[in-house]
Amino acid sequence: MPTRPVTYPEVRDLTRPVVEAIVWCTVATVGPDGAPRTRLMHPVWWWDGDRPTALVSARPTPLKRRHLVAQPLVSCFYWDPAHHTVAIDARASWVPDDERAAAWEAIAAVDPPVGFDPALIWPDGPDTDDCAFLRFDAHRVVATPAGGPGLRWTAPAGDG
Repeated sequence: MPTRPVTYPEVRDLTRPVVEAIVWCTVATVGPDGAPRTRLMHPVWWWDGDRPTALVSARPTPLKRRHLVAQPLVSCFYWDPAHHTVAIDARASWVPDDERAAAWEAIAAVDPPVGFDPALIWPDGPDTDDCAFLRFDAHRVVATPAGGPGLRWTAPAGDG
């Protein structure tokens, strides 16, 4: 089914309830060999500003690092049991080590189930060796209500 271009506020109003109800999404990356990989992740999205942005807790595995160096673009897919879907394409970047504590606090400050306490994963805090965070800066969002046409927002050219 074709999608219809809309403004960011229009797509946000359809996207946010689905994303915040489902919370977990499938995130696809592409490796240096061109092969895709998917993983289940829990991005915490912020909707203010001119685009959605997210922080995501992520262990910095060699595979994940290789994929994001080769291609920093990711695709996040949400599906709910009523068959509403949301696809968010974004540029991923690692949060610098000196900003990990701030990312930790930002995620922890959001009410569950959207936010969560990262200590559930890293009980010793943000300085744990395998603790890392990714930032997602969205450049395309497609929200499709069950049985209806999708709404598509794309960042202006040269803006992500």
